[in-house]
Amino acid sequence: MSFKLKKIFLVQFCLSNLMISFSSNAEDIKPSKAINAPTSSFAASSGAGASAPGDASMMDANPAILPALKKQYSVFGGGSWQKDFDLIEAGVFDSTTTPVAMVFRGRETIPNDTRTRDRSFKVGLGYQIPSIPNLSVGLSGEYQQLSLFENWSWKKDNYLMGAGLFYQINLSPENPLFLGLSTNGLFDKYNANITDVGVSIVTLNKYVTLSTDALIDSNNGFQSVVGGINIATESYFDLKGSIGYNPNHSRFFWGSGIFFKAPVLHLYYTLVKTDSDDTTIRQTAGVELAFSL
Repeated sequence: MSFKLKKIFLVQFCLSNLMISFSSNAEDIKPSKAINAPTSSFAASSGAGASAPGDASMMDANPAILPALKKQYSVFGGGSWQKDFDLIEAGVFDSTTTPVAMVFRGRETIPNDTRTRDRSFKVGLGYQIPSIPNLSVGLSGEYQQLSLFENWSWKKDNYLMGAGLFYQINLSPENPLFLGLSTNGLFDKYNANITDVGVSIVTLNKYVTLSTDALIDSNNGFQSVVGGINIATESYFDLKGSIGYNPNHSRFFWGSGIFFKAPVLHLYYTLVKTDSDDTTIRQTAGVELAFSL
């Protein structure tokens, strides 16, 4: 065999190994946990709240909640950190321009030695049906770009959808009851989708809202139950708290948050123990400029 032929075989062998290695690495690409991490009210509600009050972040719990939020146009931004700063996000919420309440949010993770740089764009839509004024429906769609190596170059895509229903029952003028049903993470290539069945009630002169949710994993069935409380003080502050239990892993988790809501400026800060074996407390913080009509 000539030297030239050996050289050709060597090049082919190297290219073959390179393609196998690239294919293997591509298969290992998964979204970082931070790209799907809850923030704001959704974080304080421990990743639940299909019928709970809150802000634009609650589209992650149930997009049908959006028409029930305060009528306003707002821009918001925030971030989260656990052992280090891992996520930034920004978006807009509009429930005044059209009959459909809309949220658009962009996110990007901060990479480190173990976390990839991922990006997502999510849209949430909620509509209150005129013929059934107590019923709202919602849809959400999310597009994820995974393992970015340049600003607009990435290795894999992921597509997710969500849908939900939200219904109000007027037991009395002071004590409405809310029912919520949602499913999120449909068509996700990497994680199971979660169904959230929730109920909440307003009490104590509308200062306190109590909620409870059951979360169901599409792969493993019943996942956890979460109880929540929202306290609207007479000043500009709202206090939120939640506690959950995962019977499959015999563990408790919780969320808490303080929300400052002046006429235009809104601020929030949350502390969360996630539903995982990781005992490190997760924190989120952000700002919103809201313009009400």
